[in-house]
Amino acid sequence: MARFWWTGGRASAALLCLWMWTGGLATAAGSTTVAEILEALRASGVEVLYSSDLVPPDLTVDIPLRSRDPLAQASEALRAHDLVLQSIGARRYLVTRFRSSSPSTSQAVTATVVEANSPTALEEISVYGSRYALEGWSRDQRETISAAEIEQVPGSQNDALRATRALPGLATNDSSRPYIRGSRLEDVLVQFDGVPLADPFHLKDFQSLISAFDSSAVDRIEVFSGGFPVQYGTRSGGVMEIAPRELNRGYEHAVGVSLLALDASSVGQSEHWPIEWLATIRHSVPDVVLKPVQGEIGEPQFSDTLGRVRWRPSGTSAWTLGWLALDDRIRLSTDPPDETAVARYRDEYVWLAHERTFSERLRSRTFIATTHAQRSRVGDLNIAGVAAGHVDEARSFDTIELQSEWTYEPSAPLTWTFGVEAGRTRAELKYARALLFSDLIAASFARPVDDSLSASVMPRASTYALFGSVRRRWSEFDAELGLRLDAQNNQGFEARQQWSPRMNVRYDLAPSWRLYGSWGRFTQAQRADEWRVEEGQSAPDAPDLSVHAILGLAYEESAATRLRLEVYRKRWTNVGPYFDNSLDSRSLLPDLEPDRVRLAPQDSESAGLELNARHALTPSLETWASYAWARVADEFTSGDVLRSWDQPHALTVGLAWSGLRTSMSTLVGWHRGWPRTPYANTPVSLTLGPRNSSRWGTYLVVDLRGTWTKPVRGGELFTWFELTNSTDRQNECCVHFAAADSVNGQLLTAPDSWLPRTLNLGISWRIRNYP
Repeated sequence: MARFWWTGGRASAALLCLWMWTGGLATAAGSTTVAEILEALRASGVEVLYSSDLVPPDLTVDIPLRSRDPLAQASEALRAHDLVLQSIGARRYLVTRFRSSSPSTSQAVTATVVEANSPTALEEISVYGSRYALEGWSRDQRETISAAEIEQVPGSQNDALRATRALPGLATNDSSRPYIRGSRLEDVLVQFDGVPLADPFHLKDFQSLISAFDSSAVDRIEVFSGGFPVQYGTRSGGVMEIAPRELNRGYEHAVGVSLLALDASSVGQSEHWPIEWLATIRHSVPDVVLKPVQGEIGEPQFSDTLGRVRWRPSGTSAWTLGWLALDDRIRLSTDPPDETAVARYRDEYVWLAHERTFSERLRSRTFIATTHAQRSRVGDLNIAGVAAGHVDEARSFDTIELQSEWTYEPSAPLTWTFGVEAGRTRAELKYARALLFSDLIAASFARPVDDSLSASVMPRASTYALFGSVRRRWSEFDAELGLRLDAQNNQGFEARQQWSPRMNVRYDLAPSWRLYGSWGRFTQAQRADEWRVEEGQSAPDAPDLSVHAILGLAYEESAATRLRLEVYRKRWTNVGPYFDNSLDSRSLLPDLEPDRVRLAPQDSESAGLELNARHALTPSLETWASYAWARVADEFTSGDVLRSWDQPHALTVGLAWSGLRTSMSTLVGWHRGWPRTPYANTPVSLTLGPRNSSRWGTYLVVDLRGTWTKPVRGGELFTWFELTNSTDRQNECCVHFAAADSVNGQLLTAPDSWLPRTLNLGISWRIRNYP
C-alpha cells in the first residue's frame, strides 16, 4: 500500500526534519503594539472600547499572529496579556480583564475610548449592555467558524471545510462534504463570496475527500443547519456560506508544501490603487496522504486555483471579479485488482459582482456567474463468481446565473430585503453499463443476471426566483418574515412553481441570554446535471419539499464563553429517489456492485437535539464540545427505514492551546455506528436482513495538530503537523465483496474500515507587510 501512515518516502522524512528544526528555533516577533492592532480592527468597521490603563500605548505584541481577520488578530494579541474582547452589541466590543463579568442592564459600565488619531486623548462614555444586546445576536440560526477557529481543528490546514466537523448536526467520517441534520449530500447549498457552487470538491465519485478551499483563502465559514433566510434557495437541507479572506491594509504572500499538496497564496490591498486581491493555487504531490478507501493502487492527482479581484472606484461602489477552477485526474484500483477506475473532472466558475450603496438606507449587490463542468469516469469490476462489469460515463453542463439583492432600512429598527434570481442550464449526460451477475448473486439481491444499460439525455432548464423579507426590531424582540417564489421550466415539460414562507424570531431574556425559533418551508428542484442517467431518467423529478421547525436557547457571557441548546425537526413531504449501497458504500464503482438499491421514500423526517459550548479556560487555553441526539429515517408503505448516515448519538470534544510561537490542539470525535444491513452467507445463498436494521461498531477518532512559527529575515516560516485517527482505530464501515470460494462456491466477504492513521506535515514561508 503506497500511502503515508506512520512512515513514508524521502519527502516526508525531509519535511519532518525541517518541521522539527523550525519548531526548535525562534526569534523576536516584532514591535507591533496592541493599540495598533485594535486601531486596525476599528478601521475595519468594528467599534472597540478600551482604556489606556488596560492597553497602554507601549504594550507590544510579542507573539506571531496566526489569524488573518482583524477580529481574531485582536483576540490573539489581547489574550497574551490576559485581556479579552467582550461583545456588547453588533460589531461593538469592550476590552476587559479575562473572566470579567458582563455589563448588566441595571448598571452602566464606564469605559474610555482611545481616539484613532490621538492615543492619549480620552473621552468618557457610558455603555449599557441591554441597549446593544439585541444587535449582538444574529436573528437566524447560523454557526460561524472564524479563521482562527478553523486553524484549531486538525485536518483543516489544507482543507478549510474539514473544520465543520467540530459543529453539531454535521455527520461525516472521511469526506469533506457533510450530511447536515440528516439531509442528503446534494441537499446542501455551498456558496463562496455569495456565489452558489455546484460541487466544489475533489475526488467527487470517490468519497469527496478534499474540498476546493485552502485555509489561506477563507475568512470564515457560516453554516445554516436549517431555518435559513429567504435569500438562500434551491437547496432544502442546509447552507455553507464561505467568506473570502480579506486584509484591511498591506499584503501577505505565502508558498508551502505538505504531504498532500504544493500551494501558494497572496492576499492584500494596494497602497496606491483602490484594489484588493486574493489568489490561491494548489497541486497535489506524488503519493498523497489522502486516498479513497479501497483505492490502494494508483495516484489521484488534483489541482485548483481560486481568485478574487475587488475594485472600489468610489466609497459607494465596488466591482468584484472571481474565479474557481478544479481539475482532477484519477487512476485507482483495489488490491487485488477487482475494481479499477479512471476519472477526469474539470469545473470552472467565473463571476462578476457589483455592490452599490445609494444612501445610508439603501444598498444592493448583483452578480452574474457562469459554470462549465466536464466529468468522465471509466471503470471495470471483475470478481470471480460475483460480477463482471464495465461502466463508461460522461457528464457536462453549462450554467449562467444572475442574482440581485437589495436592502432598504427606512429606520433603525426596520429592514426590508428583496431580490430576484434567474438561471439557465444546459447538460449533456451519457451513460453506458455492461454488467453480468452470477445466478447466486442475482437471486440474493433481486437483480437481473444481465443489468446492462445505455442512456443519453440532454436536459435544458430555466429557473427564476423572487424573494422578500421584512425584519422588525424592538427593545427585546426581533422578528423576520419572508416569502420566496421558485419556478422551473424544463424544456419539453410542464413548468413548476413553489412558494416558501419563512419566519425567524428571537427574544432577549437577559443581556447574555436569548430564546429563538424558526419555521419555514424549503424547496429543492432537481438540477439538469442531477438527472439519474444510470437508470435512464427521462423526465425531471418533482421538487423536494421540506418543513423546518427550530427552537433554541443561547448564552454568551463574553467572547470567551458561548453556549447553545437547540431542538429541531425537518420533514420532507416530497423526496426524490436516490441510490445507496446496502453493504459496500465505499466501493470505487458503487453502481456496478450487486448491493446497489434505488430508494423512493414517500416521506422523510429528521429530528434531534443539539448542545454546543465553547469556553476559554485561560487566555491561552480554549475548549469546545458539541453533543447531538438525532434520528433520520425514510418512510415507506412497509414502515420507516433509517438512512445510512443516521447517528443517534454523536459527541465532539476539542482542546486548543496557544503559546508564544507554538500551538497544539486535539479533536476527539465519537458517534454510534451508522446503520448496516445484516446478512447470512451460506454455500448456496446469501440472505439479506431488513435494510439498515443493524449497526456498525462505535466510531471513535482522536486527531492532533501542532504548529511552530519561526520569524526569519523578510518573513516567517510556519510549520505544522496533523495526525488523523492517531490511535489507528479500525472503524468498520462496510463489507467488501471478494471472489467466490473455488471449493464450495461460497461468496467471500471482508469488512472494510474508514481511513487509518494519516500523518500530514507541511511548511510555509510567509511574507507579510501590514503598514
